[in-house]
Amino acid sequence: MAHEDVIPTLILLGILYAVYRWISGPSTPPDPFSGVRRDMVEAVTSAFPNEPLANIVYSLSRTRSAQVTSELLLERGSLPNPPANFVIPNSLRPPVTVPLTSATAVAAEAPVPQKATSLIDRYGLSTRLEGEGGASTGKWEATREGREADLRARKERMILEARRRMLEKQQKSATSSAASSPAPTSATPLSVDKSE
Repeated sequence: MAHEDVIPTLILLGILYAVYRWISGPSTPPDPFSGVRRDMVEAVTSAFPNEPLANIVYSLSRTRSAQVTSELLLERGSLPNPPANFVIPNSLRPPVTVPLTSATAVAAEAPVPQKATSLIDRYGLSTRLEGEGGASTGKWEATREGREADLRARKERMILEARRRMLEKQQKSATSSAASSPAPTSATPLSVDKSE
């Protein structure tokens, strides 16, 4: 008869243990943001800047993974809206940037104007403008320095050739516009003598 009393006793002990654990458990609910860090929020926000911050933090509090949240966003197009009473903790908000004062804002908005440089000036090709560039050998050099020099020379030739074509195009357009415009009727302007 002892075996018949063992099973109900074990079940009763299990139920009492479960009730004890439930009563003596923590009185505060678990933190929904445990496991969610600011860098996770920033990673998802930088990848999806148009998604509201509240949606991102809410999804991260449910998934605990930036990767899963990103995949949800890619699959669905947007994340579910958080409940109305959802509050983002300050520890997960992005850092606040300090606005510029008026003096520093004016200085930051007015960049120093840079002199417009042409490719000829940038690559130091003014000495080669008149001279014809050397022809390419057409073979790949064996050394790294030789390949770099060959590629640099090709770039310079392309820049000079583009400049030459541009100048020819400008000359053609100037001569065609001069030919199409009517010739002046007199070479000297008429003058009126007011001394009379």
